[in-house]
Amino acid sequence: MKKQIINILFLLGNILTISCQETPKNETVQKNKKEIQSIDTLTLKKSDTMLNIEEIKKHIELQKRIESDELEFDDPYEMNYKDFIIESQLIYIGLKQNGYKDISKEKFLDKLKLIFNIDLNATCIRINKGDDYIVYYGSMMDGKKETLEYNQFDLPIITNNMFFVLNKHMYMNMNLLKDLIQINPDNSYKIKLPQEIISRNKYLFTDDKSQFPWLITHDEFFMRSLVTDFGYTEDKRLLKWALENTHLPFFHTYAKDDDLEELGKLLWTKDCNGEIRVHQNTLDILKEMSTPNENLYIMYVAEYLSNIEHLNANKELSDAQIAKIAAYLLTWGEQYKYDKHYDYNHMFMGYFWNFMDDGTYDKEFKKNNYYGLPKFKEWYEAAKKEENIFEGYENYLNDEPQPLDYKHKARPIK
Repeated sequence: MKKQIINILFLLGNILTISCQETPKNETVQKNKKEIQSIDTLTLKKSDTMLNIEEIKKHIELQKRIESDELEFDDPYEMNYKDFIIESQLIYIGLKQNGYKDISKEKFLDKLKLIFNIDLNATCIRINKGDDYIVYYGSMMDGKKETLEYNQFDLPIITNNMFFVLNKHMYMNMNLLKDLIQINPDNSYKIKLPQEIISRNKYLFTDDKSQFPWLITHDEFFMRSLVTDFGYTEDKRLLKWALENTHLPFFHTYAKDDDLEELGKLLWTKDCNGEIRVHQNTLDILKEMSTPNENLYIMYVAEYLSNIEHLNANKELSDAQIAKIAAYLLTWGEQYKYDKHYDYNHMFMGYFWNFMDDGTYDKEFKKNNYYGLPKFKEWYEAAKKEENIFEGYENYLNDEPQPLDYKHKARPIK
């Protein structure tokens, strides 16, 4: 079967109605008695508020016929909407069992906006009012119930699909049911959630910072993606960890493209509607982490700017989008020109004006009123009037280490 590794595949849904129906009054007393027992020892019954144990057993058997590169079947089974519903309820109960404290819908939506930049009012969020669930733009599946039923989920263990369930206020992804529940002969059960499901939900939605050490140790890809893919920069500890764990080695003449591209992921994000967000929090931390003697981050931002067109040639960025990124980075970098402790001369705006801007970006800057950035207009106009001190300087560059207060001519676009 195909292995689709999907980095940004998010479905947002309010589709778990099975467990939110009202309990009949004549069952209330018995239900309350059961709730004070351990969930692990409950005998499952076919009711709207309990898991359907026979259905779970059935789907565990069905999932044994999921194909992979190692296994093939004459009648393979494909994950579908029913598997999703069953798992979502298992995860909801399992989270409660592991101390997950539910939050309000309002807070949940606020967290989705803050962390994942999911805005239900955005034009790139499609809402199916009939089923009352929301689909996040960029998914290879559109999230509709029919699509989930008739299209293969791909092997859940290897996919990076993430689901945010509105009426349960939780995050989940797809796993094999056998890996989530242990069923005994008497139909009692024990839910066993992967630790990342527990830790992610607690960290993301209940501000449980005690989960942070485990997550950055055992769930590094996910934690880094919060910053690099979604532009979440509000958690300063996470942001600093992401920066410190980005490969940015000392460079002599040129920094490597791969390293600059990784830096770019920390500096800006392109939202689903095409809007560019440059992360001021990242720039603030870079400033905190930089000194006149430890200035590698400053040099990397300058290097990124001098190659911004080359690095983003295949990212489908318009001149307007590149201009916005450049404006923020130029303003951040130019401050060091006016700081006597650094005295970096013309390596930011002076270099950009002389070697990168043929007037195209200057027009965008003016059109957007310099993005409201303090000092930007003043500093850029001043840079235009200054002598080009870089002319011919690139002829002196060689493979020997160079002083960190120069900027070389940008490489041609490959």
